[in-house]
This record gives sequence, structure tokens and C-alpha cells, in this order.
Amino acid sequence: MTTDTRTTHNSSRPMFAWSAVLALALPLLGCTTAETTDAGNAVDTSTYADTVTGLDTTATGDTSGLPEDTGISSDATAQAGPTAPKVYDGTCPTFTTGQNILKSNGYDRRMLVALPEQPQGAPVVFIWHGLGDKAANMAGYMGDKTIAKNKGAIVVTFDSCCNHPGNQSCCPMMTGWGFAGKPESDLALFDDTLACLDQTYAIDRTRVYTTGFSAGALWSTWLLMHRADQLAAAVLFSGGINSFVKWVEPTYRLPVLVAWGGAKDLFSGGLVNFAESAATLTKNLRANNHFVVSCNHGLGHSVPMSGPKWAADFLFQHT
Repeated sequence: MTTDTRTTHNSSRPMFAWSAVLALALPLLGCTTAETTDAGNAVDTSTYADTVTGLDTTATGDTSGLPEDTGISSDATAQAGPTAPKVYDGTCPTFTTGQNILKSNGYDRRMLVALPEQPQGAPVVFIWHGLGDKAANMAGYMGDKTIAKNKGAIVVTFDSCCNHPGNQSCCPMMTGWGFAGKPESDLALFDDTLACLDQTYAIDRTRVYTTGFSAGALWSTWLLMHRADQLAAAVLFSGGINSFVKWVEPTYRLPVLVAWGGAKDLFSGGLVNFAESAATLTKNLRANNHFVVSCNHGLGHSVPMSGPKWAADFLFQHT
């Protein structure tokens, strides 16, 4: 088997060997066990809020969802490194730990940034919140400052256009992010932020990651299909392919951890069935030789308490 140069373990072991171990280890990390959590919620259909606080803790673990066979092909071929970031045509902000504003596609876009002690040459993690949620809530639950400290990474958690009073014209109210037909503003936000981080810190372009929950995971799904040449790995909490997010074959193969909460992982009474969305994405990725770990945590529409820890561990094993 030829080693895929963009998806290897940091110790230079082939990703296939490491990922087989990881798939066995995920149950021990809380992937399939019942647990009482304080994050992620059963959907409030009156407001369509989709936050990581106020979880319905009555959900039980579904042990039928053990991590599945990776389905990785033995004929994987080597890939080139990441492509250069898009050119940003504005003035990049001076990034600081805390709230930052970047002018992107004509809008002031807000984000929370957690900087490591040494940001020069650091990897980058992008985090995207659920519908009706905010960056501060998502960043705190995912442990952005902990990731910055322990992994030496720059962590950026974005606010949707909907959270900024002056940005209503770029706010997709029903979805929060632009995965349902109008990606321009949020895609520009990803491209411009990446370009400015690279311009400012000469980031490690081989270690750029994306993760999110629900609407944020659907947007991360969109990015892994349309910006695969910029990403090293993705973790999706209740994301996937459905009537809102159409399948497009990524130009690069990526390792992806696809997590969902069993049969109760629904939005708005079943408007989105995330078990089906996750299964469809997994099937399509594996058919195209991507490495996928499937994780049914069985806790409904939520991010498990242990999720941020094993998400970070998964992401940083891949370049």
C-alpha cells in the first residue's frame, strides 16, 4: 500500500495502522456508552435553537453503533500537500485571544480566537456552532483554550451572520450557515480567515481542521467536500448529507470522524434525521476511499461530554 502523504500519524506511522487502533479505542473514549452530559440539546422546535447547552439527559447509549469497519482501500495513492490559501484583498486584523472582527465579503464577521503560547507555525482548528447558538457557548464547551494550550493550535470559533445585527442580509435564518444554496459569505469567511492566519503566523498548512455541531457540522460537511485541498481532517457531530447538503466528491481524501446520537438524533421533529445523514455521508466517503470512523454515541441530538476530548485527539493524529 502506498502511504497517503496528507493523512499520516504524527509519528510517521501510516494512517491506516493508527486508525485501526483508534477505531478500537473510541468505545473507551465514550463513543458508544450512555453518559449524563451537560451539553448538546434535544431540539427546541419553537425557536429552532440548536445549541450545545441544555442536553436532554434521558437519552441512553446505543451500543449497536460500535465503530464500524473503516472501509479503507488498499490501493490508496499518495496526494500532494495543501493548496495555497485564497488571497485576502483586505487588511488582516491583529489577532488577539478573545473576540476578533474580520471584514469578509462586505460584512464584519465576528469570531473568538484562542492563541497558543507560540502561534507561529501553529496548526488551526475551525469550530462552527449549531443553529441559534453562539461562538462563546460553542468555544467554551469544545474547550478552545484547552486545545490552544495542550495542542499548540490556533482555535477559531465563528459566529453566524445571524448573531450580528448589521449582517442580517447574509444570515440564512433557517440554516444558520450557508450550506443550503448560499455558501458565498461563509465560504469567504473560511477562506479569508485562513489567508489572514497564514499571512500573520505562517501557520502549519498541513494541519488545518474543521469541526462543528448540527448546523455547524453540516457546514463542516460542506467544507470537507469543497475545501478538501485545505483540510487535514474533520470531526462532525450530527452532520452529513441530506436534502440541505448535496454530495460533491472531494478532490482530496480526508480522514473524517462522523458522530451522531442514534435514532433520536433529529431536528425539528424529523425534518433532518442525522442518523440517516451520517450514514449517507459515510457511504459516499468510503466509496471514494476516504478513511471514516463511524461513532453512534446514542445520546440524541447532542455533543457528548467526552466528545471534545476524543474529537481533538482524532484531529491531531492527522496531517
